[in-house]
Amino acid sequence: MPLSIRGWKFALLSVTFLSFVAATATLGEAPPDKVSRGAPPSQYWQGVECAACHEDVVNRFAGTRHGKAMEFSGWGEMTCQSCHGDAAEHVSSADPEKIKNPAKLGLLEKNDGCLACHANKPHTRFWAGSTHEVSNVSCLDCHSVHSAGSSEKLLAKATDRELCLSCHSDVRQAQFQRSTHLIRNAWGDSRMSCARCHNPHGSTGEKLLQKATVNETCYQCHAEKRGPFLWEHSPAREDCLNCHRPHGSNNPSLLVQRTTYLCQSCHLQGRHQTIAGRANSVWNINRGCINCHPMIHGSNHPSGILYHR
Repeated sequence: MPLSIRGWKFALLSVTFLSFVAATATLGEAPPDKVSRGAPPSQYWQGVECAACHEDVVNRFAGTRHGKAMEFSGWGEMTCQSCHGDAAEHVSSADPEKIKNPAKLGLLEKNDGCLACHANKPHTRFWAGSTHEVSNVSCLDCHSVHSAGSSEKLLAKATDRELCLSCHSDVRQAQFQRSTHLIRNAWGDSRMSCARCHNPHGSTGEKLLQKATVNETCYQCHAEKRGPFLWEHSPAREDCLNCHRPHGSNNPSLLVQRTTYLCQSCHLQGRHQTIAGRANSVWNINRGCINCHPMIHGSNHPSGILYHR
């Protein structure tokens, strides 16, 4: 029975659709020996001798900062052997023990290999004698040259926060889960990273801070609290940590205590006649002391001696 015009159209559309599906499937398939390979190397990397046996490793390495530096910087002396040593005996024998594997070296040898290029750079200038250096932390404890969890800085974990908290679990459990500094956005990213305030490679400040003092670190974001003020609040000018806990707090604005109790830890008695260590219920409503003294970090108003305005 001959097909109607509608039938012919349906048959033609069906053949076209099936042909498209078949073509798409063919284009999407990769040769079995190329599955799970890294980024395809450039002509430069195809000529690297190590790629003959270590194609996966070389392809992944080609897309990293180290790989790009090796290819494009023009440093003819920078090769795989810069980190792995002379490979002649390894190539001739195919014995994995005949090549230097930085991961299996001692602490000093690991770090010396990295510092051969990275010493005295802005981020490593204060590594010698830093908290991590004297605590026997090696470069490869935090960074992975060939199998990085993050393309940024070749970190061994996906983020620097995840990496830091793998050791600093006390900060994770006790504070970070309550921190307004680390509220996640709609994409699941944190507002801040540990490296925003700390330099893990060493610094001149305490606690590996990027700046010399806690206040200078805080002022990077909270510039409005810097001053100078006509009337300064001494505890705030001395140290932000007198009142705030930057890694997390159950109180508003990362305060170490609720506002009223915090103020009364210094101002035990005054015009409001409170009891030491016990907040007066009259002033413990809403935001307490800050209802009347909002300019607690300092005031430039001529009548601001009590931080009223």
